[in-house]
Parts: sequence; structure tokens; C-alpha cells
Amino acid sequence: MITMTMDFSGTLSLLSSMYLCKPTSEALASWKALLSGDIPDYLRDVKNAVDDIDLNSEQELEDLLWEYTRLFVGPYKLPCPPWESVYTSPKKLMMQDAYSGVRQLYEEAGLAINSPDVMADHIGMELNFLAVLFQKMHDEPGRRNYHTDIIERFVGEHVMKWVSRFAQDMKEAADSRFYKALAQITRDFIADMA
Repeated sequence: MITMTMDFSGTLSLLSSMYLCKPTSEALASWKALLSGDIPDYLRDVKNAVDDIDLNSEQELEDLLWEYTRLFVGPYKLPCPPWESVYTSPKKLMMQDAYSGVRQLYEEAGLAINSPDVMADHIGMELNFLAVLFQKMHDEPGRRNYHTDIIERFVGEHVMKWVSRFAQDMKEAADSRFYKALAQITRDFIADMA
């Protein structure tokens, strides 16, 4: 049984943005701001990694953007493809059963993807979906059981089947402290949801 805490939604939303957004100086400044002040201990490594990035260093920003591209975009073979289908389909292809299953749960929850550039089973979209559902549990207490059911099904049928392997692949392939820390917190945070 998954229990909600107020920081679940915010943490999931933050992690989602770190996968969906390129590490531009604007995105990094936003993450630094979100991670300032009192944060849970489990975010400490990500906070420290983000704080250590010199936003005035063009070379450092360029290196981080290259790593983001190498890990998640291509053009070369990706060491950690950010799509569930690639991890769960027999032929390691995109837009397979997992993709359809994720879309069905999004629709069941009354949510839609408004970006044609991001696939439904992308790690960032899946984390964002969970963030939205946890926020809905808080905002709509009368529908708490409904949202809890969708979260538990989504985590069991989708997230737990691939995120651990994805995060391990990412941690091994990453060169930067930031992406290594992001991989570790993603793996740990999702494991704690089981």
C-alpha cells in the first residue's frame, strides 16, 4: 500500500522535469531554486550535484547538455532509453504494449498528454503522471481511494517493471555527478513506493 506524503508530488514533479527538460541554464537555475531551503534528506545528493554546476561556465553547460543528449536522445545507441516499452518489450522496441497500457491508465485518470514530442511511456511522463495523481489525492479527498487504486496499479503494472533497470543503466553510463545522482534518487524513490 502506497502512503502519500506532501513531498511525494513535489519530488516526483521535480524528477520528472529533470528527465523532460534539457539542462539549460534556466532549467538548472529553476532546479537550484526548488532544491534550496529545507529539503528531504533523500534529495541531498541531487541538490549537491545541482549546486556544484557552474551556471556561468559555457563548457560545463555544454558538457551537461551533451550528456543529456547521449543518455536520452541520440543519435547514437542510447545506453539508457527513457521509454518503458524498450525495457519491457521482447524486441526492445518503442510503442509496444507498455505504451498502450500507460496511455489507457492516463485516460482512465482523465489525463492526456498535450505534447506530441514526448511519448506516454517516457520516464519523465510516468513520473509526472504519479505526481499529478498524488496531488489529486491531496486536492480531492473524496476520490482518494480512486486515485490510490490507479497509483497502485500503475506502479505495479508499469513503473516497477522497468525503472530500476533503467536507473542502473543510467548510473553506469552517466559521467556527470548530476546524472549519477538523478539515477540513484530515481531508483531509490521508486523502490520505496513498492
